[in-house]
Order: sequence, then structure tokens, then C-alpha cells
Amino acid sequence: MADEMTPEQEHPEHDNEQPESGGGQVTRRQFLVGAGVGAVVGAAGVAGVLSFVKPTPETKPAVAQPSAPSTASPVTQIASNVPPTMRQVTLNIDGKSYDLTVDVRMSLWEVMVYQLGLSSSNLGCDRAQCGACAVVVDGRAVNGCTLLAARLGRGQKIITVDGLNKGTRLEELHPIARAFHQQGGYQCGLCTRGLIMSTYALLQKNPSPNEAEVQDALAGNICRCGEYAKVYDSVFRAAEDMRKKA
Repeated sequence: MADEMTPEQEHPEHDNEQPESGGGQVTRRQFLVGAGVGAVVGAAGVAGVLSFVKPTPETKPAVAQPSAPSTASPVTQIASNVPPTMRQVTLNIDGKSYDLTVDVRMSLWEVMVYQLGLSSSNLGCDRAQCGACAVVVDGRAVNGCTLLAARLGRGQKIITVDGLNKGTRLEELHPIARAFHQQGGYQCGLCTRGLIMSTYALLQKNPSPNEAEVQDALAGNICRCGEYAKVYDSVFRAAEDMRKKA
């Protein structure tokens, strides 16, 4: 009868295996797990995933240095606090200076109406096609609806109808405004202020224009009522009155 074998004799590879915990010895399972972790860490280090920096004893923490006192003027300091979409400008309108902070996207007409409350310019198409909002800037008739106010803070002189007239009575009106009233160069009145300012820019350069020159100067002004014949009469009447006054 054969001798009965014990478990240790039946599986001799278990002879050197120790319990998985305790005793301070490393079992085969612990060794394999540890080796696997080491391989992963090593691969990560090679791939640059892990980065170990050895501290150097000579490295010293940065010490904040006291900043030098600001030499900027109060105006510069205030301007630096303005958002990128805003500008501080001084607009010279009808001989009066206005210090404003304007959005860079706002037109001259918007600033005059919404920020200054001026009613000396009408808005027609808002597309620079009708000339109803025309004002004179440094002697040139321009459309206030598309001229950016932020670009006019460099000493340009802006003139509106209110800057021409001395009052509201007939004798206080500028000769151009008075001629438009007397000759009936208006109907609904929407375009009249722009026509007056375009006429003013023309007569400042050419006191005696002919009909072709008047038509060319007023080409950017549209009268929806079709009062062009009376508009031209008004221009020639104004030119005559201004020459007599000169």
C-alpha cells in the first residue's frame, strides 16, 4: 500500500512560498506586483509624464522689491483705467469744448444726441446716404451718423446749425438758414439741416457757385420731398446775401 502524500509533497513549488503578509519577507506575489509598478513608473518617467526636481539648497525665495513711485500724471492714470472699448476725447462743437468718455463704436451723431442732448442734427438713413445728419468738420461737410466720435478728439472744429444761428428769430438766423426759410427750400424739414450745412461748406470755399457746382456740392443730400428747385433757389439767395454782407 502506497504511502499517502502530504500537500507539501504533492506541490513542492510551494515549499519556498511564505505568507503574503507579516514576517518582513517579500513573497513571490509581492515581488511580481512590485515589479509591475516599477515598470509602469519607469515607463512614465521615460515618456516625460513624471518629473522630479531635486531642490537646490542655494535657491532662495524671491523677495518683492518696493516699486518706484509713479511719475504718471493724474490724466494718464485716469486714462489707463478706461476700458479698451472707450476713449477720453474733447469735442469742440460750435465753439464749446466737451470732455467726454465715448465708446469707440459711437458715431458723432449718437454722442451729440445721447450724451450731450444736442438737437442740432437730424438722423435720416443712418447709412451716410441721405445727408440729413451732415455737419461741418474743419470746413468739410460730413455725415455725423458714420463719423466716429472717438476720432474727433484731436482739436477738430465741429459746426452745426446751432453754431451758425444767433437765435431763433428771423433776423438772428444765419443768411443760409434765413434764405431756406424765405425761399421755401424745405417741406418736411428732415433734410434741411444737412442741406444748410452742406451749403455752408460750399459757400465758405466758393462764394459765387454756378448751378453745376451747387448740384455737385449737394449731391450727398437727398430731399425726400423733392424740393430741389427751391433748395437751389435758397442756395443762390444765401450766396447773394452773404456777398452783400461781406
